[in-house]
Amino acid sequence: MEIKPTLAKKVLNTDVGIFCLAIVFIGVMHAIAFEDRMVLILYYLAAVGSAYALVKRRAIGLASAIVCIVAATMFAQLYYEARPDHWHPVFDAFRDMLGLGALIYLTVRLLMMSYQMQSEEKKRVLQSKVQEQLIAMRADALRQTSHEVRTPLSTITAISETLLDGSTGDLTDDQREFIGDIDEAAQHLLALVNDILDYAKAEAGMIRIAPQPVALVELINQCVSMVGPRADTAGVSVTAQVDPTLNEVVADPLRLRQILLNLLSNAIKYNSEGGNVIVRVRPEGSDKFRISVRDTGRGIAPEHLEHLFEPYYQAAIADQGIGTGLGLAIMKHLSELHGGTIEVESVVDTGTVFTVVLPMEAVAAVSEEKVAQAASIVRPDMSLDLSAV
Repeated sequence: MEIKPTLAKKVLNTDVGIFCLAIVFIGVMHAIAFEDRMVLILYYLAAVGSAYALVKRRAIGLASAIVCIVAATMFAQLYYEARPDHWHPVFDAFRDMLGLGALIYLTVRLLMMSYQMQSEEKKRVLQSKVQEQLIAMRADALRQTSHEVRTPLSTITAISETLLDGSTGDLTDDQREFIGDIDEAAQHLLALVNDILDYAKAEAGMIRIAPQPVALVELINQCVSMVGPRADTAGVSVTAQVDPTLNEVVADPLRLRQILLNLLSNAIKYNSEGGNVIVRVRPEGSDKFRISVRDTGRGIAPEHLEHLFEPYYQAAIADQGIGTGLGLAIMKHLSELHGGTIEVESVVDTGTVFTVVLPMEAVAAVSEEKVAQAASIVRPDMSLDLSAV
């Protein structure tokens, strides 16, 4: 009982209605269409208009059927009005049958291919809608889950910091070490959750940029200062060299800071004690600028370079701890949102340089309303995210 409405809905739809009306009109008007020029014009206008409407609705098979029917009426009219040949009594009939058979075969093949294209197109549209819904549902689920996870993690880090600063009383060395381990683990988990959430939003197309004037020198100095404590702990020096002609660019300051912090964080993490990290910013032509972050670490093997920006890929997971492998994939997405690119060059046991090339004036690809909507879901601690690859 439940199948009949579904079948009726599939058969009796707008596309079929347009097709049936066109066929009825062709059948009624065919007898008089070739007797009056004005009627002939209306006849073909209705046919072509119906085919056009069906093509607009992606009903390619039905549109092709109308074109073939109209062409068949014209062919029949011309065929019977044409003067018959008298080459040979048997050959003439055989020739006409062979020609008409080939014509019918090609027409049927055309209709079958058109219907197949129509079915494939509708299937692609349906799959695209389903994929969009799945991505949106997954992003929403991840966002809600990450919120539920981040709340207790934030509580853990707040409590551990309170205990470590001595405001609740003195701690023994063992207690301080244990609480420090708890705080470090919570911070690490928080960074993983943030990376997963960011990539889910990027995959769902929920990340948008909001370009505005950015003082590039000030932004670079802020990022270098933010990674300073980590660099000091690792025994790595971080310096910045900014071309004096680059005073101001138009970019999303939040996302640009995120790119820089991730690059600097990786450069420090994969460096060795006594190593150097150099940030260079200079113009790239007249309408772009280049940011390069070079380290003197162990480098990346050539077989890893081509996969480095793939999600969940980690070239150095074996001895650098467990992460999501999403950091570089997110940075690549953010660079492309600005209309730029990101590249990497590396020599084993010598170092690695990541280069981001961005336009001087980035342009948002969506309306301000969508930008505001996207900005409302950005995590508040984005600017402090130093998660590595």
